[in-house]
Amino acid sequence: MLRQLPLEPMEYCRRWVIPEPGRNYRKACINAIAQVTGTSPKTVKDWGTDFRMRPKYVTRILRQADLINQFRQLVAKGIVTLPPGFPQE
Repeated sequence: MLRQLPLEPMEYCRRWVIPEPGRNYRKACINAIAQVTGTSPKTVKDWGTDFRMRPKYVTRILRQADLINQFRQLVAKGIVTLPPGFPQE
């Protein structure tokens, strides 16, 4: 199943962290990964410059977050309609 395929942190950042002028991209990436995984930014930073020292479970969490983000995009574009009363968060 797709949700079980690993997604590396750098790929997650390429997909979901938008580079902005004057903004530290690596710091934004660290913060995004920390938010999704429930770890601290310091912990994510300690995984190394390319996040290769990350725990294995992180790639599964990032894949699930990626799928949720894709689904949210489909809802935002009106491609998918949620039933009335469906939780938005």
